[in-house]
Amino acid sequence: MQDLQNNLFTSSFKESKRYLFTYSLWFFIPVIIFYCIIEMLVLNIPTNYKSNSAYFNESKNDIELIALGSSQMDGAINPEYIDKTAICLASASQHHKLDFTILKQLHPSTNKLKYVVLELSNSHLELPHNSKVFWKNNVYLKYYNVNAFERATYFKDELIYISNPDIYSKMLNKHYIKKNSTEVLNKYGFNTNSFEGVFPKNDYNVEAINKIKARPNQIENLETYKINTAYLFSILDYIKDNDLQAVICTLPLYKTYVDNLNSNIVFRRDGIISEIRIKYPEVIFIEAEGDPNFNITDFNNANHLNSDGAKKFSQLLNTTLSNLD
Repeated sequence: MQDLQNNLFTSSFKESKRYLFTYSLWFFIPVIIFYCIIEMLVLNIPTNYKSNSAYFNESKNDIELIALGSSQMDGAINPEYIDKTAICLASASQHHKLDFTILKQLHPSTNKLKYVVLELSNSHLELPHNSKVFWKNNVYLKYYNVNAFERATYFKDELIYISNPDIYSKMLNKHYIKKNSTEVLNKYGFNTNSFEGVFPKNDYNVEAINKIKARPNQIENLETYKINTAYLFSILDYIKDNDLQAVICTLPLYKTYVDNLNSNIVFRRDGIISEIRIKYPEVIFIEAEGDPNFNITDFNNANHLNSDGAKKFSQLLNTTLSNLD
């Protein structure tokens, strides 16, 4: 004979599970729909990643030059002024470990790549590289199909908004609500209207700008220096082994920034440049850190060029490459 109490308990339990499942659906479906809308809105914002991705995919068979590095390089190279078919894949907070990852994974899909332009700024070797969970890893995967996670990837790894909700919420607000974005991206993903920063805000007034305290990195990190130097040499070995030409740049800095550099950090960086000249004599250097041809009106702040400064630096790079031919 069946146990009525057990049957009632089982039936009640099943009903509870059904109720919980239904309730969960009613709760999560709107959340999922809302997130999908947010994600689509973010993906429709014009960004240099989006432009770079489109340009790389349509031009990868012709690309001869890839530039890598941090925000300083990102704001310094406009491929429009380079005679070679070029792309700049530099980005804020991107250092040699990520540079190497991008190069290794994109190089095989190019047919004519010849030049790799690298940044070696004053403290590039003593700033810790990004972790495996760096939020831009989602960006690299989504737009460049580059896996920087150092593991197998999953669907969520290509979701952009969730990678950094704070940054993308501000971008959504700026683009869709305030509608005050001043960026003008060319087909290479370069912002040709980059004139925002403390220098233009002070109308490039020398006296006012000289009073603004420049803040170069002062933290000496010998352990990080050893790790990052190893990454740099690994990139140079890869470039040499694949018959590519390395171009290493020290980028323009305004005098107030140069005056406040940590001399120990600069000494070690310059020591690596000397070592590279011996170990890799084929490497080309563009040392523009104290170049007097870059004046106050070429900068957005003490260590980032504006669009006019980028034109100058890009033309300098172009002239250097032309002299190699």
